[in-house]
Amino acid sequence: MDRLVVELCMGSSCFARGNSQTLQALETFLRNEGLADQVELVGHLCLGACSKGPNVRIGDQAYRELDAEGVVALVKQSLTLRKQTT
Repeated sequence: MDRLVVELCMGSSCFARGNSQTLQALETFLRNEGLADQVELVGHLCLGACSKGPNVRIGDQAYRELDAEGVVALVKQSLTLRKQTT
């Protein structure tokens, strides 16, 4: 199975608005759950919507204004859906 791609904007606006905490939360979650081999974390300097950040893209879906808990929940949901369809 291909890895789930989670892209985080690490530009100054999104980083300051919470993506620094989101990155830490995702890394901790993946490590603690043994899922690091199923998810690829990718950082970007800008995802093009600075005023609506922090910005995250999970697979093909873009999300805005989410906190770390919301992003972790979406990653969990995405991984569950991927298991059900394989």
